Amino acid sequence: MKKFWIILSLISIYSLQIQAQDTITYKIPRLRLGIEAGVNYFFGTINKPNMIRESRSYYYTSGNQSSADNDYYGGFISQSSSFAAYSFGLKLEYVLHKRVAISSGLRFSFYKATLFSDRNYFLWKISETETSSNYIKIKNLSQKNYYLAIPLEVRFFFTERDFFARFYLIAGNSFNFLIASSDHVEFQNPKMEKYNSTVKQHIGRTNLFYGSFYLGIGLKLGKVNYPFGNIEFFCPIVNLAKHRANAFVYLDAIPAMGIRTTLNIPMVRKHQLTYTVID
Repeated sequence: MKKFWIILSLISIYSLQIQAQDTITYKIPRLRLGIEAGVNYFFGTINKPNMIRESRSYYYTSGNQSSADNDYYGGFISQSSSFAAYSFGLKLEYVLHKRVAISSGLRFSFYKATLFSDRNYFLWKISETETSSNYIKIKNLSQKNYYLAIPLEVRFFFTERDFFARFYLIAGNSFNFLIASSDHVEFQNPKMEKYNSTVKQHIGRTNLFYGSFYLGIGLKLGKVNYPFGNIEFFCPIVNLAKHRANAFVYLDAIPAMGIRTTLNIPMVRKHQLTYTVID
């Protein structure tokens, strides 16, 4: 009987040693600073300003088009457009749980949209009377918009252990506020620069605010106790309301997509999350 208890005690001690070997305790900083950069691709429909002359002149006859008529016809046939919005920002991420983290901060974004003719120029009406209309030739028009955004994001990691490479899901929304906008006009004839301010007055304005919601998947590379990187792919990116992205493009219902990279720096190491994982 005594031998039985001795053997049982040895088995128990051995089992506890095995469990101890398979038990890993993590201490990770709850707070980290993120420095991010990314690009989103949007799709839309051309919003042609009313000042563009698009239809053929009545001087045009089938099989015969005069040189004078060429001056009156600045074809503009593009019906769709896409543009890239570039962004960079700073954010703070807080670890709620071994698999869940939330983050927010400030994100600066900007993009440029340009109108081109299907020829060397298009015609832009600068004035009109009861008997005549005056046009100038424009090679292209462009508008740059700059936004400051407040994003709010949640990340859910697939695994509890802090592997060097670790996948996660991400969901977020962004509130974007227009802080600056600029227009540029390139004339066919440099002498027409005197109409620059007139054309800019005709160009429409974009919305001062828009919101978006997005889903994606990310990959963490590195250990969370040290500076590490993230790479994230987003699709879909859905605008919360249909809006004019700029003076020339209305966003379509087609979801946007994007990619972002982030450098994360652990902060406040005394404020740590401690948890245990048993394999």
